Amino acid sequence: MGKCRLCNEEAKLQMSHIIPRSLIKDVKDGDSQLHVFSYTSAPTYSNADPKELLLCKCCEQYISSNYEQYGTQLIKRPKNIIKHNDRIEFKEFDYKKWYLYYLSIIWRASISSLQEFVDIQLGGFNDILKECIKNDTLTLTEDISIDECIVISMFRVVDRSGRLDDKAIKNIMLNLTGVKEGDDSLFFFMANGFLIQYQITPNYIFEKKNSGCNKTIVNRNARKCVKMVDITESRLLCENFNWLVDNV
Repeated sequence: MGKCRLCNEEAKLQMSHIIPRSLIKDVKDGDSQLHVFSYTSAPTYSNADPKELLLCKCCEQYISSNYEQYGTQLIKRPKNIIKHNDRIEFKEFDYKKWYLYYLSIIWRASISSLQEFVDIQLGGFNDILKECIKNDTLTLTEDISIDECIVISMFRVVDRSGRLDDKAIKNIMLNLTGVKEGDDSLFFFMANGFLIQYQITPNYIFEKKNSGCNKTIVNRNARKCVKMVDITESRLLCENFNWLVDNV
């Protein structure tokens, strides 16, 4: 028994998966373990299924039915994907479900006590994320949405050099890892060949009041197209994939 971290009610807690179990299962593709790497430590070959007592059964089912089912199925529906030379495009795309699905992953990592997520610090955004997930909303105030302060971007990783084929890339997982870029915090997560970037701008609300800018509509409309990024275009990917090629 304990207090659920989403609804705050006393209940019998479940062993909550920080990374959705169905996502990890897809990456493993029948294997019992997989290669996992992060920016701050050497890649490992492990079970890669971090979980701990966090949520009650009701909240587990709520996140699964509202977000995880959509997020995990989106990239597994070939008929819904149009492939271009430099990008892929989703024909049908629910931005809010997609956004809150990935938001729920970094939120669970940020409240986790597990060692592999000790560096996932959101700078006071934890409770804000919780309310958005619990209430199925992107709206913070009449003028501000969460996706203005936390921008989530998606990329399809490829290796045009041919050292790693597409199947190998899909079977590698980049654990949630973070770096600082000025006042912003960047977090990265990769599974099934898709790299997810979280850019947290804590001063955005202040900046918006002074500039009057609004990037929400542009961001939401652009997310249905996913840019392809070669391993060599990202220092983060290049260093870790080179380690894998040389050592595994």
